[in-house]
Amino acid sequence: MTHTLAKYQNLKESFNQEVSDQLKMTNSIAQNGKSLVIQVDPITVEIETDKGNIEAIIITSKVLKTPLYDEIFIALEKCLNCSSVKFYNAYQNAIQKATIVSAENNHVKAVHDASNGRLNVKITRE
Repeated sequence: MTHTLAKYQNLKESFNQEVSDQLKMTNSIAQNGKSLVIQVDPITVEIETDKGNIEAIIITSKVLKTPLYDEIFIALEKCLNCSSVKFYNAYQNAIQKATIVSAENNHVKAVHDASNGRLNVKITRE
């Protein structure tokens, strides 16, 4: 069962303080469904919401390694109160082995999928 990660406005406010201007989340989103909140080549961030509550965060990168991913993920870890080396290790294993690796800390789960030459990461609260 998936649980709420955060309210969008709360996450956006804290996240935008942690990242460079190009990576700031958009001001408005759909209250239900998917919304694109960051788009900076080669990376996008979408959120899935239900009544304004974030149920999932999806990070997609056209390349396996980019400093933009690092900046985004580190900010999300801090804002979601789930920082852990487990996520870094899962990311490294996924891109080195071109596979799917998941990690969890403080009930936040990140599934890193590097099996298709791109990086797709889905973050949920379990």
